[in-house]
Amino acid sequence: MIICSIFGILFAFIFILIVLIYRQCQTLTIFLVLNSTLAGLLANVACISQAIYQLLDVGNDRLCAVRGLLLQAGTGVLYHTLCVQAFYRLFVTVYSTRRYLQTKQFIGLIVLIQWIFSATFGLPILFIGRITYQAGSRICQVSLEDISFIYFSLVIFFLPLIIIIIIYVQIVQYMKRTPFSTGNRLNTLVNDVRRQSELRLIRRILTLVIILFLLGFPYSLFYLLIHLHIISPWAYMARVSYLFITFGQSASMLINLITTDNVRNCLIDAIRKCSTRENRVQRVNT
Repeated sequence: MIICSIFGILFAFIFILIVLIYRQCQTLTIFLVLNSTLAGLLANVACISQAIYQLLDVGNDRLCAVRGLLLQAGTGVLYHTLCVQAFYRLFVTVYSTRRYLQTKQFIGLIVLIQWIFSATFGLPILFIGRITYQAGSRICQVSLEDISFIYFSLVIFFLPLIIIIIIYVQIVQYMKRTPFSTGNRLNTLVNDVRRQSELRLIRRILTLVIILFLLGFPYSLFYLLIHLHIISPWAYMARVSYLFITFGQSASMLINLITTDNVRNCLIDAIRKCSTRENRVQRVNT
């Protein structure tokens, strides 16, 4: 968990620095990816903090339940930001004539609502004391045998996944219903380029969703197997589950970095400039 989180934090910091430094990366589309990157950064920080406390074996200290909540909320906020990206693609593609849906003010409002929801959805579970210390795993979390686990699974994994699937089904159906314009060759080329760009963005987000879902799926699978009385809970079940989740969060930061065209190009340019300077310095020294 620590190793994966370190790489996730590193990839997130690189992405954030590039967006802050290079003006060509400061578009609305990239800002939404930045929103997901910030969520991933928080999720990886929560994971590395939890892993350190597990290694130290602090036990059930005062902040154990809070760390457990942050661990769950950090995972949830990453999925929620992907929902925001999906809604933006829907507004740009299907509702392109409704310009107010694509304004920075409207998208900013959606992002604000998303962060408020992501920060508060776990508080009721914390207040009623469902996040308890699991001695075998050295972690505070909702027990796999607790009904509250269903609530967390729905809010964190399944509802965002269902929303994203529904949105992208609508986008694909719209693209199939709307043929390319044939009246003007230039318009046809512009439409073709735009749709190719849309498809790349869709593939990138769906790749992130698939990775995060598959790596978060063992947690839900363990819950299902326990309640079907197929297996019994064992001490390292939560550790194995969070190892998969942490790897997915780290991988999602790498995907954001290498699949966002402008950010990737700026990163490559920066690496080339650094290598050119090193070569010049070596030549001067020789």
